[in-house]
Amino acid sequence: MKLPGIPSRDALTAQARGLAEQAASGAAKAADTMSRAAADTGRAATRTAAQTSQRLGVDRLPGLPGLSRPAKDDGAPIDVDAGPQITGTPFARTLATAFAARPHTRSARSLLLGADFLRTGLRLGGRERKQLKSHGFVPETAGTTGVSGAPGVPDLDVAELIHVHGRRLPNLMRNASHRVIKRDVRAVTDHGSATGSLHRIGVSEQEQARGAMGWTRLCVDTDQTDRLPVLSEDHHLDVVIASVGQEPGEYASDMAGLLPQGIPAEAWQALTADPPRPVMRLHLLGQDRIGVDAGGDTYTLFRNVPHTVRGSLLVMGNRVRRAELWLADRANIDILEWLPV
Repeated sequence: MKLPGIPSRDALTAQARGLAEQAASGAAKAADTMSRAAADTGRAATRTAAQTSQRLGVDRLPGLPGLSRPAKDDGAPIDVDAGPQITGTPFARTLATAFAARPHTRSARSLLLGADFLRTGLRLGGRERKQLKSHGFVPETAGTTGVSGAPGVPDLDVAELIHVHGRRLPNLMRNASHRVIKRDVRAVTDHGSATGSLHRIGVSEQEQARGAMGWTRLCVDTDQTDRLPVLSEDHHLDVVIASVGQEPGEYASDMAGLLPQGIPAEAWQALTADPPRPVMRLHLLGQDRIGVDAGGDTYTLFRNVPHTVRGSLLVMGNRVRRAELWLADRANIDILEWLPV
C-alpha cells in the first residue's frame, strides 16, 4: 500500500502564506464594506430621521455641531441657518433634538458581532418573557441613579427595554403584517438574541440656548427583524426615550404629535381592561397599526390608527407617560461572508 506523501516544509510554508493572504484579503473587503455600509446607512438614517422630525411638526432644525438636515444625493450635509430656535413642549424639543442628531458612530464590536452569541451568550429572552408574563411591565418611577441620572428623570429598566425593542416589537411588527391571520387578538413571539445599552446624550450651553434638550438613547443589537419573509437579520436600533408632558395642555400637544387622530376608544378599553396590570404598552407598529400589550402571551391589534414613527408608549393611570421611538435601524456587517471558506 502506497502511503500519501508528506508535504515538505516549503510546501507547508507556501500553503500557510496563501491562507494568510486570503484571510487578509477577506478582512480588507469586510473593512471596506463596513466603512461604506456605515456611511450609506448613516446618510439614510439622517435623511429618514429629519423627515420624521418634520412629520412630528419640527420643520426647522438647529444648525449646531452634530445636527443636520437630510443629506443631499452626494452625501454632503445641508447646513441649517443658525437663527431658528427649537420651540414647543420639552417632549417636542427632546424629539426634535434627537431626530436632528447625526447617527452615532458605532463600535467595531457592535458592527461585526452585533447580536452574535459571542456577545449575548445563550440568552434568548426566556427570563424576561417569564418576568413580563408574571408581573407585567415595570412602572415608571422617578430616580437619581443610572443613565437617567438627574433628579426627577425616570429610572429605566434596561433589560426590559432591550427585550421590548430587540425581541418583542420586531416580532409584533412582523406579526401585524400577516394578512392570513384575521383575528385581532394574536400570539406574541418574543425570543431571539439581543443586547444593548443606555446612553445620556448631552447638549452644550449654546445648544440649550437654541432650545435643544439632552436626551436618552437606547442602543439595541438584535437578530430579530420586522420584515417578511425574513425571520432573522442582525441589525442595530437607536431609540429615543422621552417623557410625555402630563399637564393638560402639554399632554394634548405631545399626543397630537404622536397620534394625530388620537387613541381609538376600543384601544383605550383594551388598555384599561386588566386592572391587576396597571402598566400597559401601546405599540406603534407602523402601517397605521397599533397593538395593546399587557406583557402576556397575546396582544390586541388595531388598524387604521395613523402615527408618524414606530416604537412603544408606556401607559399608566390611563395616560401615556413615556415614548420610546425608533430613530434608526441599521444593518450589521456579516464578517463570515468575507472570510475564506
